[in-house]
Amino acid sequence: MKLETIKSYILTVLVGVSLLLTFALWSYQPQYPIVKKEEFVDSVDLGGEKETKQELIEPKSIIFENSNNYYSFTKETDRQKLYQDMHDWVLYEFQTNNVNERPSEKNQLEIIFPEPLAMELAGDLFTFNEDVTLPDWKFDRLFITFNTNSSSLNIIFRSAEGQHQATAVVNNPDKYEQLWGYLTTFEGLSEYLRVDLAGSPIYIPKNNVVVPSRSIAVSDIDQNLMIDALFNNTDIVRGTQVNENELYYTDSTRGIMHVYQNGRTMKFQNPIQSPYEQMSQYDLIERSRTNINENNGWTDEFNLMNINTVSNTISYQMYYQGFPVYSNTDSSIIKQQFRGSELNQYSRPLFTMNNLLGGDDTVELRSGSDVVFYLENTTRYSMENITDIKVGYLLTYRKSDDAVTLEPGWFIHYNGSWQEINFEEITQQKGGG
Repeated sequence: MKLETIKSYILTVLVGVSLLLTFALWSYQPQYPIVKKEEFVDSVDLGGEKETKQELIEPKSIIFENSNNYYSFTKETDRQKLYQDMHDWVLYEFQTNNVNERPSEKNQLEIIFPEPLAMELAGDLFTFNEDVTLPDWKFDRLFITFNTNSSSLNIIFRSAEGQHQATAVVNNPDKYEQLWGYLTTFEGLSEYLRVDLAGSPIYIPKNNVVVPSRSIAVSDIDQNLMIDALFNNTDIVRGTQVNENELYYTDSTRGIMHVYQNGRTMKFQNPIQSPYEQMSQYDLIERSRTNINENNGWTDEFNLMNINTVSNTISYQMYYQGFPVYSNTDSSIIKQQFRGSELNQYSRPLFTMNNLLGGDDTVELRSGSDVVFYLENTTRYSMENITDIKVGYLLTYRKSDDAVTLEPGWFIHYNGSWQEINFEEITQQKGGG
């Protein structure tokens, strides 16, 4: 065989092998594991708890009315205990009807929720003796009145717009005596003041309130856990130090997460705009609760604060020993927004409170009567823009020693947001006095 023929044969073989290798490379698909969102969420544990609707949806006030005098629990934790007990009361004889007036019994209880709730939720919050057909309106207040002849209680769900109500009966003499005892002995109660704001009365402590300040050690929630929970493929997530306070994480496609060091908070934004579908209040609460439950995300006590089905947005307020906790850096709020079935926005604190550090002082706050007088006579605030008044805590995160300070104060819901009342000397009173 001639040398040229051999060279041609070898060249042909090499070209063929090259083509086979090229085809193999083009057609090869590496078997990377398919990472599902649920797999990430299930593997992430933020160290908190799973919560039920009963635990997340609590009233902001329970008021005992006796002949136009108002009382509530001296200890906020007693309010929580009574409401938890109410979940197990059995409600009979459920029915609905139209009304125009609030219940006005001489002796009654008024239970006020922070947000109008779909009556559909009543089936999760309370125990009915049988399946009932719940109306499609919302309630923001419950009233409890007394049937003295039968030692039973009337439970009245009042619609938020005031045109409808639903009633039921609790046939339990022990519960009757318990509530009647509060209204006749006032044991464990303090006097409250009724304040009419925009047609909806609220109630605040009438006299001075004594609340301890708190210094509490905290544990950080690892931001890498949030990356695992929120991004589909953590291998492509990259972080950037924006400044001393802010870190920025993104996978360039799925989401953007900001971590703020000064308040130990995070904010997540999904840039992919899924089709918008307005959710019902019931579905939004359930979707949000399930999402946070999946990674044990209730790291402290949180209660439903606000829900907006127009934007599919829901917020939860941090509580400590029955008092709401507020912050200037959103360190005390969990907030979510959904688009379709996708979590579109998510912000939350990245710490959880642990042990008391000691050295706490008792703070005596102004009386509710003084607070109302101040708000009515200062030029700093307008009563028309106030929709709620509460005693609560202002949270400050101390990065230097991994702790938070809870300082008691008076807070108002003013122009749509909560803020601490900034007391100042009254320089001008209404009417030129």
